[in-house]
Amino acid sequence: MESSPQTEHMLRYSKQQNLVVFGVAESSACTTPEALAAHLHSLMFGGVPSSAAPLVSCAYRLGKWKAAQKKPRAVLVELTTVSAKHRAFKASSRLRASHIRLDEDLTPQQMQQRKGLSSDFLGLKVRGCKPFFRGTTLKYRDGGVVRQCAKGGANKIRAAAPTVPGPRPAHRPEHTNVAMDPAKVLRQAGVSVS
Repeated sequence: MESSPQTEHMLRYSKQQNLVVFGVAESSACTTPEALAAHLHSLMFGGVPSSAAPLVSCAYRLGKWKAAQKKPRAVLVELTTVSAKHRAFKASSRLRASHIRLDEDLTPQQMQQRKGLSSDFLGLKVRGCKPFFRGTTLKYRDGGVVRQCAKGGANKIRAAAPTVPGPRPAHRPEHTNVAMDPAKVLRQAGVSVS
């Protein structure tokens, strides 16, 4: 079911401060939304006390818990500002070491767009690139450069460039900035100055 452009815009606007967090262990200490929000605040924003300026407004587990379930349920996190969302994404590399992954809260239309790029995502991964999504845009790291991949464009991309830095430019002598007298410059150029 395709939503109207206005509905899609409103959905995206309502989700702009949200994150979906994967890999947060189910625990009896985090059964209430408030306790879960406090736990996620400490995970994402470590040194900032939640009482000073709460950055996580609320957090909810998605789906029902099943006894045979091995992976923990995802958590929908509502942040207070978009800048808090960007701060949380900056902590994502630290969280990945604990097998916790952050993703944007997407609309159904955005999820379909990402799904259409899944073969390109896998193709980039096989070629040694490090693919990732920014919204619905597929990007990858080519050495130290972030590039964008169009739909069906993964098969045109060669293997990732090595991240070894290239040769450094030859050492140039330092230039000293000296204030020049305009009259002296004009005299040297052969112009008479009165």
